[in-house]
Amino acid sequence: MEQQTIIITGATGTLGSASVQHFGDHGFNVVGLSRRKSLIAPTSNIHLIENCDLTNFENAQSAIAQTIEKYSKPTVLINIAGGFIWKEIVDTSYDDIDTMMDLNFKTMYNMTKATLEALSETSCCRIINIGATGAITAAPGMAAYAISKSAVMRYTEALAAETSDNITVNALMPSIIDTPQNRKDMPNQDFSKWLAVDKIIAKMAYLISLEAQNTNGKFISFNG
Repeated sequence: MEQQTIIITGATGTLGSASVQHFGDHGFNVVGLSRRKSLIAPTSNIHLIENCDLTNFENAQSAIAQTIEKYSKPTVLINIAGGFIWKEIVDTSYDDIDTMMDLNFKTMYNMTKATLEALSETSCCRIINIGATGAITAAPGMAAYAISKSAVMRYTEALAAETSDNITVNALMPSIIDTPQNRKDMPNQDFSKWLAVDKIIAKMAYLISLEAQNTNGKFISFNG
């Protein structure tokens, strides 16, 4: 049986790099996309595409072409690329909202749009988007971030209703993820209440499995 090929965006972040490594270690062909240089070591089944700014649709198209040339048409797309800012509304500019939309929505939109044709030509395909519980109930300082992640939710919902039976589209909605950057940005928080990266990866693995073939258009929320 041919190895499945997974594309993972945001491959230099804590969640992205851990996801690339996990699925590579579990026998998938993995293509990790990142804007910066990755610290992951390439292997026969882990291929890295760096300097890949997915706010540019042509870069997303190029990534798909390279994936197919290197391995095969992808069967799974995991959209992790994104960003975060904390600003109360009084200090939030429209440029801040634009930035969050670029990082959290546009990257996902471009990569998904570029991948759909290839996915539609294979069977049992999955699209997994990373949302946030903050898009369900926005906390202080979260307006720009929550707006962009709300767009991810609505896009996931609409795409799930439009895609063919061989593609499922779901969004994971984690609470604050325990990463070095979040610890640095929020040093006074209780880290024990944050969500471990491996728990998110376990949810991804479930959504990729045959067991989840009828799970479509869902928002899966979970906390630490």
